Amino acid sequence: MKLPSPQTDSLRANALSFPSVLTQSITHIAPAMGLVVTVQFVTNMAGIASPLAFGIAFLIVLLLGVCLAQLALHLPSAGGYYTYVSRSLNPKAGFLVGWMFFLYDPLTAAINLAYLGFLLQTTLQLEAHVSCPWYVVYIACTLLITLLIYRGIEISAAFVMWFTIIEIVIIIGLCLSSLMHPGDGHVHLENFVSLHNFGHKGLYLAIVFSIFTFTGFEAICPLAEETRDPRRTIPRAILLSITLMGIFFVFTSLAILTGWGNSHIDTFATSTENPVFLLAKRLWGAAWIFVLVAVMNSILGAAISGTNAAVRVFFAMGRARSMPAALAHIHPRFRTPVNAILVQTLITLTLGIGIGFWVGPDQEYFLIGVEMTLVLIFIYSMGNIGVFFLYRRERPQDFNVVLHVLFPILSTLSMVWVAYHSVFPLPAAPLRYVPIVVCVWLLVGVVVLLTVPRASNMPLLPIDGTEVEAPGRDDKSEVGLLS
Repeated sequence: MKLPSPQTDSLRANALSFPSVLTQSITHIAPAMGLVVTVQFVTNMAGIASPLAFGIAFLIVLLLGVCLAQLALHLPSAGGYYTYVSRSLNPKAGFLVGWMFFLYDPLTAAINLAYLGFLLQTTLQLEAHVSCPWYVVYIACTLLITLLIYRGIEISAAFVMWFTIIEIVIIIGLCLSSLMHPGDGHVHLENFVSLHNFGHKGLYLAIVFSIFTFTGFEAICPLAEETRDPRRTIPRAILLSITLMGIFFVFTSLAILTGWGNSHIDTFATSTENPVFLLAKRLWGAAWIFVLVAVMNSILGAAISGTNAAVRVFFAMGRARSMPAALAHIHPRFRTPVNAILVQTLITLTLGIGIGFWVGPDQEYFLIGVEMTLVLIFIYSMGNIGVFFLYRRERPQDFNVVLHVLFPILSTLSMVWVAYHSVFPLPAAPLRYVPIVVCVWLLVGVVVLLTVPRASNMPLLPIDGTEVEAPGRDDKSEVGLLS
């Protein structure tokens, strides 16, 4: 089987610098969106201990980041976790990871754009009495994202970088104003980090939801083939983005609660209007609109980042012939996987709008969010297992008990704990059906794997940077795709 030529059918090499990759990871995490949308829910669960919940979630995610960095260090590929698991375990396991991936990044744009449409629709109605249906915003943003990604990775990366800078500056400004003008109640650090908080079950549920807030750091892995010095750049960007976002969420949640007032923190959790917006209105007056702009930037940036990652995994699976080979077609001028982009756009338009009309655009965020959490638990855990086998079998000279045994075990157990608390007790419908959908999707993937011989045809990427055929193929030639 002939693989694509690296001269004519490859992505644009060395297009992304370290700052571009770093901001891509941060943008997928969506700092402004994560804070404004989740801090109220986390506070409802953990109360004044919300910063502690974010801090513990940060430590758990950092363990996952270390494990992922160990894979990215030696396996730079547009396939991301699909390649990592195929290479470290076997192509069949990699196919299942790629199969489950369809319920994650391909839906990132849908989940974000549905909420963006809902946010603009309700805000314009309340503030200006203007009617703007959410699906109009959804379709317009989908077409914008398609155009940006179609024209090249440099353009979409630059777009994302400026969006990230703007949203972080605005949110940090609001937090500084909150600290300078605290609400009612004394501010004592021990109130936020008291050991007594560990006796409340709500803290653990808040940690579960906070972990979901950090997801997205892995989105830069599929950009490896377009990144300068990916073996060095990708691992550094993964760990730095998680660290910066850990500091960001702990600091901003503490500042926002301080600005609201510790003496009536219960009203923050039960406010019918978003409490961060209410706080911005009290502190900034009409300038609160900048916080809305930050959230919009965050949502749109996350949709772009997720789409970039999704289309490159489609491209990698098409190149490996685990999916139709047409997905590996590259635009001769822009060096982008055009067919993969069209498929992703179709997914965004059909599933995103369909689910939005079914459960509502705001509930779509929570419905798909729970589904993504369960899918990521599977993907992260498979990657953690791969870390051990990759270093134990192929790099024994670099094998480290802490990095390649202890951290994978601890982070995997943390994911199992998250899965349990995400499913039990079962939430109300339609969220109670999400675990069933995820399990059925996995079983269908197993059936496809067993009945379609070419499903696990994965060209393996060894540590020396060349790509070789998967076990069981007749053609054993090596093709250097990342040279």
